Amino acid sequence: MPQIDFDISAAIAADTLAPFEAAMKALETPLARWREHPLPHFTLPDKTADLAGVHEIADAMVGGFARVIILGTGGSSLGAQVLAQIHGWGTPSGLRGQPQLVFADNLDATSLGQLLAPEDLQATGFLVVSKSGGTAETMMQLCCVLPALEAADLEPAKHIYAICGTGDVPLRRLAQKYALHVLDHEADIGGRFAVLSNVGLLPARLAGCDIEAIRAGARETIAALFDADAGAHAAMQGAALQFAHMQTGRMVSVLMPYADRLDRLTFWFRQLWAESLGKGGRGSLPANALGPVDQHSQVQLYLDGPDDKLFTVISHPTRGTGPKVPADFGADPALGFLVNRTVGDLVDAEARATRDTMIAHGRPVRHIQVPDTGETIIGALLMHFMAETIMTAALMGIDAFDQPAVEDGKKKAMQYMLDMAT
Repeated sequence: MPQIDFDISAAIAADTLAPFEAAMKALETPLARWREHPLPHFTLPDKTADLAGVHEIADAMVGGFARVIILGTGGSSLGAQVLAQIHGWGTPSGLRGQPQLVFADNLDATSLGQLLAPEDLQATGFLVVSKSGGTAETMMQLCCVLPALEAADLEPAKHIYAICGTGDVPLRRLAQKYALHVLDHEADIGGRFAVLSNVGLLPARLAGCDIEAIRAGARETIAALFDADAGAHAAMQGAALQFAHMQTGRMVSVLMPYADRLDRLTFWFRQLWAESLGKGGRGSLPANALGPVDQHSQVQLYLDGPDDKLFTVISHPTRGTGPKVPADFGADPALGFLVNRTVGDLVDAEARATRDTMIAHGRPVRHIQVPDTGETIIGALLMHFMAETIMTAALMGIDAFDQPAVEDGKKKAMQYMLDMAT
């Protein structure tokens, strides 16, 4: 497994030790079953044949467009955003030397209208992602993109690519009608677990990522989990830790990294955890935070609010990195502590201070120390949290892969659309 340090020593309190040990024991049964019959989620990192299609489309889009708009929502977008952020997408520095990536994951009338301005479409490519091939928001977007391109005298087949499940579904039918290039979505893997498939890897490749390295990191994580001595595996311990704290009333799981390039990881985790575990009146609430900024907006609650949270803080070495404050500013005593220190020095100090202060206040804190935020490490982290979620669901006795309650809202929204007066 990549060199990631998972420290749970400050996360196991007296009231959680017994349930933690019981959960570790209980996980031996499903783990043995998965060793014999691995879930497709665990074997996906071993695949290589599907990457040729990813590289082919990525090369065409990078060479053909200054801007690529990804149409997809939830699991069809959030994982891809995590991977795109490896090289700066979604951070103040932004991507360099690659097409501008726009994730139109939240359906909004004003935003989509502005994205489809005719003068911008010549240099714009679209990637449409929907496993079902009928996601309402995504199909609404596509049904607006197609006429917008035609109105600008542009050929949709030269601007639109898609990822979709097989079968007679709306996206496939439109792809056939307009001769769009389509990649098959992984049949046995749902959207929120699809980040290591072409759903995540194609946008990652557009952002300049080494997608083979992403899968390599994930592959090493699973290899370590299936090792004979997996009892010390971080994902197994993480699931037992999460479940133990749920048993003792800590029903909020906070994920707080100290790095811009891990920001979207928290949003991806939020969906993964909520949609996989929130069933039958059970589950825990995922809360995402980002350091150092959320020291100013959340830590007061974390330290002085109810003791109902398990905290996972992620940090990486930043000491000595970034711009340095010149000695001149030492003339002001209030700024003296900053003199000859780098931005990375302050981030490092604040990450350690937040973690240690929460521990001093009796809050349970798991600390994940990563060596960097590159492809191999991010692939490993993504696989870790997917495995942790799947194993937590096993401890809860629920199916991690369905989302029955979500379907009710989808049906109602469709009916409300049909009921609208034309």
